[in-house]
Amino acid sequence: MTRPPLRSALGRGARAVLLCLLAGLLASCATPQAPPTAAAPPAATPAPAWPLTPPGTATALTGAGVTLTAASWSDLPGWSQDGFSGVWQAFRRDCAARLPEALAKVCARAASVPADDTQAQRVFIQAQFAPWQVQAPGGKDAGLITGYYEPVLHGSLTRAWPYVVPVWGLPADLVPRAPGGDGISGGRVSWVDGQQRVLPYWSRAQIQADPAVQAVLDRKAVVWLDSAVDALFLQVQGSGLVRLPDGQTLRLSYAGTNGWPYKSVGRWLLDTGRVKGTVTMSIIRAWAQVHPDEVPEMLASNPRVVFFSAALDTDPQRGPSGALGVPLTAMRSIAVDKRSIALGLPVWLSTSQPYDGTPTPPQPLNRLVFAQDVGSAITGTVRADLFTGTGDHAGELAGRMQWPGRMWVLLPVKP
Repeated sequence: MTRPPLRSALGRGARAVLLCLLAGLLASCATPQAPPTAAAPPAATPAPAWPLTPPGTATALTGAGVTLTAASWSDLPGWSQDGFSGVWQAFRRDCAARLPEALAKVCARAASVPADDTQAQRVFIQAQFAPWQVQAPGGKDAGLITGYYEPVLHGSLTRAWPYVVPVWGLPADLVPRAPGGDGISGGRVSWVDGQQRVLPYWSRAQIQADPAVQAVLDRKAVVWLDSAVDALFLQVQGSGLVRLPDGQTLRLSYAGTNGWPYKSVGRWLLDTGRVKGTVTMSIIRAWAQVHPDEVPEMLASNPRVVFFSAALDTDPQRGPSGALGVPLTAMRSIAVDKRSIALGLPVWLSTSQPYDGTPTPPQPLNRLVFAQDVGSAITGTVRADLFTGTGDHAGELAGRMQWPGRMWVLLPVKP
């Protein structure tokens, strides 16, 4: 799906050790309600003398500009209340990927931990990792936590009514382009004044206005859907399942974009006065049903086009594959900015439950998750997109999730 920095706040000596390691690696439409007053964090307890991460670990697992503050397990809000349901599945999926050496060694040691013993899993995690609170430059420890999901759509491999909305594969003429002030990173080769130049790739509005360009892209369609709004949600989420007329399931995966910056159609609905108040996926769908003639204009307000690959899937329950290359686990996988947090890292997430529309403050949402995906709108240090699952219910949860939150990365403590 779609979906697209480490100074330690330790003592001076330890900080110097970590600073020398920091040279390397490292789509939501909802308008948030005023968040409830955040509960006061638990009283700080002296951090234990955690072993420093082994040489090279910090370089491989976090990015330049991230500040990490040593923490104890008791500092993690709700740590002891997390039932660990789904944790081991997500962790073992992590271990199937190509991971930095420090994480791969933890995976090797995890082979003897029973898959059905959550207490043993908790003990293992606490023995193998140490929590470090993530802060953005300037010491800010709170950021935005949103949600995303895998939609289930209806379509056909051939164009025939009502399946007339194309989902395009990666165009043959799409080439990389160094973005200028326009921020457009997708290009197309063209001859201008007798010279070959790389121009910005077609925006969504330009494609909609040019039948010839549409015809070229239609020849690369991987499936045809029955709803333009469903196609919009697919574009925002970056992956999806398509039920075909013969009962088979097609899994769509993110393949690339036209390189234009993403703009929210929800924001367009608000800014143009077409909708007031909160904008959710349900509201967008309802508005589109009442105003079908204006749907093309709404779609054109987002210049970004996402392209997909497709494959028949015999196990649609396994979840979509994230950027780490492993299937995502509902409520245990997050998308991060991999320039700040390396894919594969365990992360403790502390935020709030999806907004349910009631005047009562939402309940806390504290859980162990794993950085297994990226997203074009997921940028920054304390920033995560929680994968809520597959289908309409997961979509409602994702559409209502937009809260401030805090994050702790769990770094290996053994070489």
